[in-house]
This record gives sequence, structure tokens and C-alpha cells, in this order.
Amino acid sequence: MNALLNNRRLLRSLMAVAAGFLVLTPLALGQQREASAPRTLNLQQAVELALKHNHVVRIASLKVEENEHAKEVARSSYLPVLRNDSVFAHITDTQFVGIQPGALGTVAGSAIPARTVVISQGDQTFETSGTGLVQPLTQLFKIKAGNDAARAEVESSKGTARSARDQVALRVRQLYYRILVVQSQHSAIEDKIRADEDLQSERVQQVKYGSTLEADLIESRAQSLQAKQEMLTSDLQLSDLRMQFNDVVGLPINSQVVLEPDVPAVTPISSREDCIKVALDSNPDIAEARAVVEKASAGVRAAKREYIPDVEAFARYSYQNNVPFLVHNFGTFGIHFSYDIFDGGKKRATLRQRDAQLAQAKENLERISDEVEVKVQTAYNKLERTKQMVAVSQELLAARKESRRVSAQGFQQGTYLRSQAEMAVAQESEARTMLLQSQLAYVQAQDELNEAIGRIGNE
Repeated sequence: MNALLNNRRLLRSLMAVAAGFLVLTPLALGQQREASAPRTLNLQQAVELALKHNHVVRIASLKVEENEHAKEVARSSYLPVLRNDSVFAHITDTQFVGIQPGALGTVAGSAIPARTVVISQGDQTFETSGTGLVQPLTQLFKIKAGNDAARAEVESSKGTARSARDQVALRVRQLYYRILVVQSQHSAIEDKIRADEDLQSERVQQVKYGSTLEADLIESRAQSLQAKQEMLTSDLQLSDLRMQFNDVVGLPINSQVVLEPDVPAVTPISSREDCIKVALDSNPDIAEARAVVEKASAGVRAAKREYIPDVEAFARYSYQNNVPFLVHNFGTFGIHFSYDIFDGGKKRATLRQRDAQLAQAKENLERISDEVEVKVQTAYNKLERTKQMVAVSQELLAARKESRRVSAQGFQQGTYLRSQAEMAVAQESEARTMLLQSQLAYVQAQDELNEAIGRIGNE
């Protein structure tokens, strides 16, 4: 009887566990499908994600913040310094003052002092504490040069951050366009594979009836295999591009992302001369180089001002205990002057070093300005060429559409083979891909022009 009851209890427990498993399994599967659902992004969302999560952009932003605080540190040197110095010490011995008998004279025949007197100067244990205020005077000229250098460093880091944003935004757009092109190529290759398979089937029958040579059958098989190889290459390329894209925008490497095919149209652009002028004024690399020149100029000014003596005003209130010849509480104020009479030529060498750094910074500014001008010219030329490519691709697609229509009509009438109709479809897909590639190359050319000008990261 007990064994029967135990078996029933065990059966009830197993049924409860099974029921719970059946309830939880659909929930778990639903969560798994939801977690693995692909994410849809458009171009603007992808750029915003990258500018928010990309490591290079975040590091550049943190560098700007670091230099802002460094500028605050340099600015604090203008203000006086209030400082307390306290000492508690024990010395091994003290100096005594001995007064001989009669050293202070005699009064009514009595010597003063009547006997030798020994006076201790302070105690072996003493403490002092003082709070002082120091205001630099002539050092203010040097401090100003240091502040100018810190401000230039902030501007330089801002230029670096803008450049990083522009480069990341351009990289996101390039990968986005490339993925769309490879996806279109992938679809065109699939159409080509179907056409090659139909052609191969027809060639098998033609060889069987002797209406074509076996070499044609071998050639059709080779074309089919080549198309499959292109398909594998396209798959690998698409996988690599998606991982690169996820890395740039800050998503997990294996995230499933669906990119919307719509991209912004090309906007009207200014003339070539206006683009060059705007680039020389607003390109972040040029702004960074100008800031480096300003920083080097501030370094030269600081080196020249090292020849000015250091003069500072100070005031101090002190307390002491057991220090000889001083009252317990007393004040001190005055002017402190210091100057290095001989430093082994350090000041002169420093000034020459700063002059050389300034010359390097100016030369680097000219180099970057020339490079930016060449970059704008190249991007402008590419924009004009890709615009012509779009027009040619549109004409090619129109011709392929007409060819596909004629082939489809001929196949229905029996004057065209299935392989010819499928090949016309594949050629139309290929022409559509070429048009998409031309259009995206045209858009990318404007992105490159905007990046050279220095405004792509702000769009």
C-alpha cells in the first residue's frame, strides 16, 4: 500500500514538472526568436549609432574634456596661493647664553649678576605654524603664455575630435553603400546561376540530338561553376562587410542588421573654388594644425619671458612655541625677488628649441592645407565623373529592360529558348546592380567632398 502511494506521488511530481516545462518552453523560444530578430537601420541611424558608440570618437571626446580641465589648471595660476606650513621638531641640543659676574655692571659695590648666569635659547622641542598668501607678479606674463598654450591645445583636440567624427561618419557611409551593392550583386549572381543551369540543361539535350558540340556543354558547365564561385565569394565578402559595419557602429560583431536601401539624394553643390575656400576655413585637420601653430607661438612667448625675473608679493601670519627671540604670534609681509644669474645657456637653448617647433608647425600647416586642397579637387572630379556614370548606367538599364521584354515575348511565342529569357533577366539584374553601384558611388563622392570640406560629421 505504501509503495502504491509513493508511486502516485512520484507520478504527480513528474506530471507537474512536465507541465511547467511545456509552459516555459514557448516563452523561452519566443524570447530567443525576439533576441535574434534582425535590426533594421537606415543610413542616418547608422551614422548616429557610430558617433555615439564608436571607440575612436569617444576617445577623442574624452581627450577634449581632458584638455579643458588642463586649461582650468593653467588659468588657476593667475590667482594667489594661500598655504599653511606647520613644523613639529625635536633638536639634539641648543645654544646657551652665559653672562659672567659683573658683566652688566655694579650697583653699590654689588656685581650684576653676582654669579655666572646661563640662559637657555628656546627648548629642544618646538613647533611652528604659519599661513601665507603669495601673489605672483612678473610671473603673470609667463602664466599668460601658458594659458595661451593650454587654450590652443583645447582647440587642437577639438579639431582632432571633429576629424575623427568625420572619418567615422564617412566610413559608416562607405560600408553601408558597399553592403547594398554586394547584396544587389548577390541577387544578380543568383539570376545568372539560374540562367546558366537552364542553358546547361538545354545543351545536354542539344548534345544528345547532335545539334551542338560537347565543348559547348563543357563551356556552359564551366560558366555555371564560375557563377557559383562568384556566389561564394559574394557571401564571404558580405559577411566581412557586415562584421566591419557592426564594429564601426558599435554593435556586437555577429548582430543581424537589415539596411534600408533608401539613401539621401545628392544635394546641389557649390563651385569648385567655393568648396576649396570653405575647406581651408573649416576643415578639422587645418583647424588642428592652426591650433598647433598657436601653441608653438605661445611656447616661444613663454621662452622669451623666462628672462624676466620672478617677483612675487607675500604676506604670512605665524605662530611659534619654544623658538628663541620670537614672540608666539607675529606677521611677515614683503616682496620676493629671484633670478637665475647663470643657467648654462638653458634659456637661450629653450628659446631656439621653441623657434624650431614653431617653424615645424607652420610648415605642417602649409602641408595639410595643400593636402586638403588636393583632396577637395579629387573628390570634386570624382563627383563629376560618377554623375556621368549614373547617366550611362540608366541608359544601359533601359536597354536591358527592353532586351528582357523582347526575350520574354519571344519565349512565349517559342522563338527564344528558356535559357535566353533567363539570361536576359540576369543581364537586367546586372544592369540594375551597375546602376545602383553608380548611384551610390555618386552619393559617396559627395560624402567624400563633404568630409574634405569638414561638414559630414555634422549632418
